[in-house]
Amino acid sequence: MKRLVPALAAALLALTACAPAADSTPAATPEPTAAPEPTAEPVGELHALAETGQALFGNAIYQTRFTVDDKGNFSGTVLYKTDLDAGQTTTLYEYNDNTYSALYQFLANGTLYVVMYRDDSDTKLLAVPLDGGEVWEIPLGPNTWGAKLYDDRYVYCMSYSQAPTAPTCGMRLDLQTGASETWNIPAETYEVLGVADGGIVTSRIISDYPLPLPGDSEMRSAIMQNSVYQFDLTDVATGQPIQKIFSYPCNGMPEDDGTIQYSYMGKNGSDYYFLAKHLKPISGNAYGDTVGSSVLCVHSDGTQEDLGFTVTEQPLRAIHQNEEIRWFIAPTSYDADTYTVYDLQGNEIGHTAAPAGVELRVMEYLLDDGRVVLSLGDDPSHNYVTNYVTIPADAFLNGSTEYTEMEFVE
Repeated sequence: MKRLVPALAAALLALTACAPAADSTPAATPEPTAAPEPTAEPVGELHALAETGQALFGNAIYQTRFTVDDKGNFSGTVLYKTDLDAGQTTTLYEYNDNTYSALYQFLANGTLYVVMYRDDSDTKLLAVPLDGGEVWEIPLGPNTWGAKLYDDRYVYCMSYSQAPTAPTCGMRLDLQTGASETWNIPAETYEVLGVADGGIVTSRIISDYPLPLPGDSEMRSAIMQNSVYQFDLTDVATGQPIQKIFSYPCNGMPEDDGTIQYSYMGKNGSDYYFLAKHLKPISGNAYGDTVGSSVLCVHSDGTQEDLGFTVTEQPLRAIHQNEEIRWFIAPTSYDADTYTVYDLQGNEIGHTAAPAGVELRVMEYLLDDGRVVLSLGDDPSHNYVTNYVTIPADAFLNGSTEYTEMEFVE
């Protein structure tokens, strides 16, 4: 028996109309306005939310997988829990409504919340208490929001309709009452990227042309050539930038006959790390071809430091421990089964090979106790739920191929 929090569709529909649609006529410069009323402070600790079908909380990984009937038709969704300490994967909950599919999940106050969608017209939260208590649902209405952050009481969402072609909107949902309210974020916000000490990391588009930009692609492209992406430390309650972290031209930072495009990788303490993709012009590709990747560190005083290593094969990835970057890892060649691991100063700290059957390309997590979590592929006998293995970090960095495999418990 499911209990239903009062419907939110009307409130969410009202929130989606947070600004008029874009047109191709330059807008007049707006008059200065007062700062927005602050949203209430977060309740408890604020966390970033990854829009993936699996997530690590503590030393447990939660996954969602769809099920099929005897005829191969989609029949529902199963939630799985992998306890990395117990070494077991178990079924947490079976949702047998084949009209909804799972998007991603987050954990707050002992309850796993799964975002479920039917189509663009309907989404909801499925709330599954980890203690086996009663499951309930929170209707969300149209699929117009992407969840970005959460705390002990709220989930913070950004509109899919966003800058530069539409004003970006924010919404905060109360997980206890189901009530929604406006979450103040700048209309030029491009992305909500993570949590940092005293705020959140966001990117926004800074342009002399008032947003939203024109719908005409040629006009918009011309404007973007003179605009920049700016990464800020932002106050989650007021939505106002606290500190500029880093910016670069929207069309890329010039480099010889190519450009560099930056994306946020994460932070460690007060240092912020960005992946730098080095691009060269190539016919038929507006952005160029990636010829190498490196890492840029921006320190708390604004100084920038290239970590001094470049990889020519993709992907170069950051490995996180909780919400802090600890390592960078890269394959030694495109089809390699050997990898190089770098520390936060750019030093090589390990060379490792993939243990038999292990997919190092999808290396998952680094636990607090120092174990590395890797993927052993998917289990076809259990809805292709991902199998995991663990290896002590020191052993992994020294090339060990011995691991502890998780057991599936019916």
